[in-house]
Amino acid sequence: MTTFVGIDVGGTSVRVLAETPDGRGELVTAPVAGSYDAFLDQVAGLCAAIARPAGVGIGLPGTSGESRPMFVPALPWLEGRALREDLEARLGAPVRLGLDGHLTLLAEAAEGAAKGVRSAVLLAVGTGIGGALLIDGRIWRGVHGSAGSWGWLPADVPNDPLHGPFEQAASGSSLRDGPALVAAARAGDERARAALDAYAARLARGVAAVASTIDPEIILIGGGLADAMDVLGPPLQRHVARFASPDGRRVPVRPAALGSRAGAVGALLIARTEEW
Repeated sequence: MTTFVGIDVGGTSVRVLAETPDGRGELVTAPVAGSYDAFLDQVAGLCAAIARPAGVGIGLPGTSGESRPMFVPALPWLEGRALREDLEARLGAPVRLGLDGHLTLLAEAAEGAAKGVRSAVLLAVGTGIGGALLIDGRIWRGVHGSAGSWGWLPADVPNDPLHGPFEQAASGSSLRDGPALVAAARAGDERARAALDAYAARLARGVAAVASTIDPEIILIGGGLADAMDVLGPPLQRHVARFASPDGRRVPVRPAALGSRAGAVGALLIARTEEW
């Protein structure tokens, strides 16, 4: 039975999704390994627990070439290593690498909130800010594989060689005690709503810049903040209207639909295609 495997690698966890002709299995999550050799062992073990794969896609939290991760601040021991070749030798199957934000938007375009559109932007807002860009129905990866790194948009913060200015100003990490704040805002706490409004204004500057300069059909908010868009969405859209161009104000901002599965779904999609 032909099996494909999609693996979404984060700074703290690994998510694995398998697909056979009978359908997809359950999403399996495990803590990410702490070294390169341990990571190879981990991926081989996770695949062996499913079946011998016909293809494996891997999404990484940083830039990769066709065969080597190049810039992965969350997992620096991956950088420069021959990951594709080493895994192909262990798994006996083709391996494809991708930026996690690219794979998330690929999944949203195929099965989620961007299905049916030809142009879309994803801002993945969690501990950092990443994302992706869909142009004419295809993910634009960029010359170096890092297109959609919205965290590097300008903001008035000190320079940091590893973390972009907008990421420092508006990532989920800049929102103190975010889950509790969101819960309080949902319960009607006015101070929590005011704090979310101030955060939405910071985030909106980047969203407005992207909406105004790219003019996509839709902008998706993914990452950890996607689940907070019921309370964050209205102030965010209001502030985007303040900062965006006339056409940028018309671009709808919506939550991504696939949640924590999106990266693994996207990895699965590149595992079973030859076009990535």
